[in-house]
Amino acid sequence: MKRKFIYNIEPSEENKTIKTFLVGGGRISLTCLKKIKFADDGILLNGNRVFVTAKLTSGDKLEINIADDAESTVIPVNGDLNILYEDEDILAIDKPPYMPVHPSKGHPEDSLANIVMAYYEKSGVNSPFRCVTRLDKNTSGVVIIAKNSVSHDSLRKQLIAGTVIKKYHALVHGITDESGTVNAPIIRPDEATIKRVISENGAHAITHYKTLHTQNDLSFIEVTPETGRTHQIRLHMSHIGHPLCGDFLYGTENDGFKRQMLHASQITFIHPTSKTIVTIKSKNDRWLYE
Repeated sequence: MKRKFIYNIEPSEENKTIKTFLVGGGRISLTCLKKIKFADDGILLNGNRVFVTAKLTSGDKLEINIADDAESTVIPVNGDLNILYEDEDILAIDKPPYMPVHPSKGHPEDSLANIVMAYYEKSGVNSPFRCVTRLDKNTSGVVIIAKNSVSHDSLRKQLIAGTVIKKYHALVHGITDESGTVNAPIIRPDEATIKRVISENGAHAITHYKTLHTQNDLSFIEVTPETGRTHQIRLHMSHIGHPLCGDFLYGTENDGFKRQMLHASQITFIHPTSKTIVTIKSKNDRWLYE
């Protein structure tokens, strides 16, 4: 299956080369351009095959056809998907807790990837599993999956640039301030452990939070990480004395909760194709109480 992109050239794009329009304009990556420029129908200008050095004229119709030849080793397994949004480029899933995103030695066939690949087979989507926003097994909420290499590359670059805005809901121990910011660098001190620590030698990490509700020495908060370090929210909240409920790694091992109470409630990003701002919200905040 190929993904077709059609661009109607505006006067502002006049005299640009196809390469400049596509790569310089952030529409596709240079790597992707190299893959398609030799295909018979990879790049068509007004229906004719052209080189990437061809110049554009206002009113031109530029067609790009990208074949997804990447292979997947994930075993398709039928299962239920909570689909929040889907188009030709993106699939957004509301992931329940206790479900790993990727297969592993202990979970070869019960991950989100397994179920998505079965869904792809039924839907005629020829693509490997490309997860853009990963979550821990025990963290629930919105997961964004790219359905082709172009959307994956665009969203990956947005993550690196820090323009993807993620919001989480969390239940933490203690009564938090009305709002606050944690600015504390994070490092993995030992390759033999998954646990991270705060260290001046660590990577820059900032987390913002605001309190939504408090009760019985617990706080329900909204968290917006400015950076995306592994375990950032869990470690930062523990660092200021408010560990997530159920977080055995950074909090108390036996506090009566079955998992860390963290839920990806909302993600905002720029759509890879339309360039519009897209906000996807979870419909299952109730998972924080299950």
